Amino acid sequence: MRNICLALLATVILTGCTTFPELDAAVSEAGQAAPQPTLVDNRPLLAQAEALTIDDTTREGLQGRATALQASAAGQPAYVISPEERAELEATHLRLRNTVSSVAPDT
Repeated sequence: MRNICLALLATVILTGCTTFPELDAAVSEAGQAAPQPTLVDNRPLLAQAEALTIDDTTREGLQGRATALQASAAGQPAYVISPEERAELEATHLRLRNTVSSVAPDT
């Protein structure tokens, strides 16, 4: 077990050091010459997001939309295909399953 772990670790390390010319070729010359992006601190943005709350008007509006969607869904039929189409699909499925079992009995 230890040898397997060491072999796996060595493989991962060597793979990390490998170059991939296909990836390098996928980047245009303009992309390679472009400056590195500037990293910015996202903590102020996260602080603003944490400070936001949903007010009563927004909550009522969302609840109204959810109720309307639920009512709309309740009015839809429970099935998407007709019973005749379902029976045809099931018959075809059974026929194909029987074909598979005769061609590949081990599966």
